[in-house]
Amino acid sequence: MITIPQIEALKSTSSHLYESLKRLLTGVNAIGTTNKLSLDSAITDGADFARVSSDALTSNAIDPSKPGVLAKGSIPPTWNASFTYSSTPTSVTWSWSSFAVYRADGTSTAIPNGSLAITGLAPGTSYFFYPYWDDSAAALNWVGGGSGSPANAQAAKTNVAAQQQSLQARIPLSQGAMIAATPTSGSGGGSGGGSGNCIRQGMLVVERDRGTVPIDACKVGDHILAPGNGGVGPRGKSAWTRIVRLEILPADTFIRLHLSNHETLDVTPHHIFTLADGSPMRAERLCLADILVGRYANVTLQKIEVVREESKKVTISCAPIHEFFAGKDSASILTHNYTFNS
Repeated sequence: MITIPQIEALKSTSSHLYESLKRLLTGVNAIGTTNKLSLDSAITDGADFARVSSDALTSNAIDPSKPGVLAKGSIPPTWNASFTYSSTPTSVTWSWSSFAVYRADGTSTAIPNGSLAITGLAPGTSYFFYPYWDDSAAALNWVGGGSGSPANAQAAKTNVAAQQQSLQARIPLSQGAMIAATPTSGSGGGSGGGSGNCIRQGMLVVERDRGTVPIDACKVGDHILAPGNGGVGPRGKSAWTRIVRLEILPADTFIRLHLSNHETLDVTPHHIFTLADGSPMRAERLCLADILVGRYANVTLQKIEVVREESKKVTISCAPIHEFFAGKDSASILTHNYTFNS
């Protein structure tokens, strides 16, 4: 058997012999009958070159759309709870626990634990990040060309960055950009690609001095309605809890809950509710069998939907009570606040 590297070497060292061999493989004998040799049986795969099925070719080039190409595409999870971040006024540090990416052919790729610190950022600023798994390097990487060191913090969501996240041999690890924000002072953080434990702007709460107001109209120092006497919802009296920290950030994905008291509530996928049995549950994991706590009585879920719209999310931390009531039409559903890093 003659190998492809040997053919290439023959071509460069003895062109006449190479042409003779070529005519032997593809030409006609002296009496006019075909005398071809099959290249499939005449050569073997070498260390640097190998045969490719003709089913995989278009105009002598490998065509990924052809059936002769092994499909190794990926199906990234819709919600990726593996990413969390902490931030200071000039830095964002992403961390992730191990998880698996499942591919179209039924196989999976294990992503190991890791972290990435980006420094040199501006205070009080939202940044956008695009993580991906690099199949060639067998490593988790981030789209570059942005701000900070390394330059992975993008100033805005762009089609170019999203396309770079999905280039050949790259598996996107988020649905579009993940958002992280630097605080003006102190420290902050979030999870699930910046989802955090947040309520959509426009949802209503009851403020002690102004009555029912949108949550994004509140400020640090305001007191909002909460369950009292250590009780939960209808089992305890009402009380007031003070907002000790508040952030308003861009967001484009929400979970909309339709409830049996005719109320709805839009929250981020990782927002936490306290169920009627006292257990915590993220919005993304709620099901129709779960029972939530209302201001006057327990409520059931009638419908759960994902809403993708450009909007804003409001993240607040309260004390001394870490729960409060909120809703689209009235503040009637018990929900949990977010505990910022201090």
